[in-house]
Amino acid sequence: MLLLFPNWFGDLYKLPISIILLLATANVCYGVYALWLAFSKQRTSASVALLAVANAAWFPVCIAIVLIYAQTASVVGLTFISLEALFVAFLSFYEWNNRHLLAKVCSTC
Repeated sequence: MLLLFPNWFGDLYKLPISIILLLATANVCYGVYALWLAFSKQRTSASVALLAVANAAWFPVCIAIVLIYAQTASVVGLTFISLEALFVAFLSFYEWNNRHLLAKVCSTC
């Protein structure tokens, strides 16, 4: 949605379009890679670990955006990015701790 309506979200979040596009690009990259992993028959612990590390790296980026734009962004924008930070932190923790289990491919699914 962010990629389709960057100006609208920029106005809603009171953030520069460049930040909206950064958020959108990261979300699309994550979605494509996660979907590829979900359907992959060659999932490895390393490929799941890469997803976990990417999510862990995205957490401080979200926090930095919140801190940098705390005075100018809208409450909606700050809330959305803060919740995204919490979500990716939890997700990276889960993915890392379960990377070996998540690497297994169900042959009967």
